[in-house]
Amino acid sequence: MAPQRLLIFGFSNVATKSGFTQPTIDRLAEAAPEIDVRRLGLGALQPQVVPPYLRIAGERMGPFSHVLLEINASAFAMHPLSTEARGRECLADMVMAVHEMGAMPIFMLHYRRWNRPVVLDFDALVRRFCAELDLPLIDLAAGFVARHGQATVEGWLRDDVHTTAEGGAVMAEALAPFLLEQMDRPRPAPRSLPRPEFRRASLDPSLPGRPRDSFDISDMALDFTRLDSGENEVIALDEPLFAQGLVHLFHPAGGRAPVTLSAPGQPEAPLTLATIDPHSYVPRIGVLAFDFYRGLPVDRLTIGPTAPADDITLIKGERDAPLRSYIGPILTLEPL
Repeated sequence: MAPQRLLIFGFSNVATKSGFTQPTIDRLAEAAPEIDVRRLGLGALQPQVVPPYLRIAGERMGPFSHVLLEINASAFAMHPLSTEARGRECLADMVMAVHEMGAMPIFMLHYRRWNRPVVLDFDALVRRFCAELDLPLIDLAAGFVARHGQATVEGWLRDDVHTTAEGGAVMAEALAPFLLEQMDRPRPAPRSLPRPEFRRASLDPSLPGRPRDSFDISDMALDFTRLDSGENEVIALDEPLFAQGLVHLFHPAGGRAPVTLSAPGQPEAPLTLATIDPHSYVPRIGVLAFDFYRGLPVDRLTIGPTAPADDITLIKGERDAPLRSYIGPILTLEPL
């Protein structure tokens, strides 16, 4: 029997030290030391980037037998362009990406105190999606409130979505045995899965002569191309493609740079690449989304010089120098 390997995949709740991830890993190591656990926490992104990064993780960190997906506490539910159709499309591609790496998907709902109106009940959508496909799901959102009470659950938060160390430990107490139960079950027979309209992948463009720096994002090292403050870069693709965004790094020496997307027969699309925000004291992945990840045609990206963003103040720590930007892959949308 192949060894059991679990990937815990999500956003800032997976990355943070006070979250559920580390105490869950500790409990799994104590109960079943033969299970190898890895994690990938991408920070404050949207579910649309999950499928391409699952595919990257499968190539660089795999193989895995199971993947835990904690993707519901993002701001996707509050975005005015979020719809059930877009949510289902993204979920279908996530499941396809997990199956491509030979693993089984497990979904987890993480509690969030919504501070703005919710446009799409993404939790409810994931519950229905998992029920339709008979996929395992643990509800540590509404289900957690039903078990412990609203006031108690919110007392385990240090802001609207991230837990205190105590809150992360309580979540791990529920999550670890659930994961052990799922990983102990026989693998179900293959079944028909919903087919997404697009396969979300990535393309790392060749930038000869540019320096490359590596950064650890949770348990995975990722390389980024460095552009110093006064430099321009034109990324010419071998053929036009449809893309949902450009990956970059948020970091304490970041700023803002103009980006222009060009494609034959299309008007140029001017955008602004911001590589620093108040949380950039910790380097983390960011994505410059093209039309809210709905995608735009592109065969050339022109990236202008990075300029200071003097209006940004880090929550803690100091800004770094010299000013620079780090560019990652282009997130593509491939019609199926």
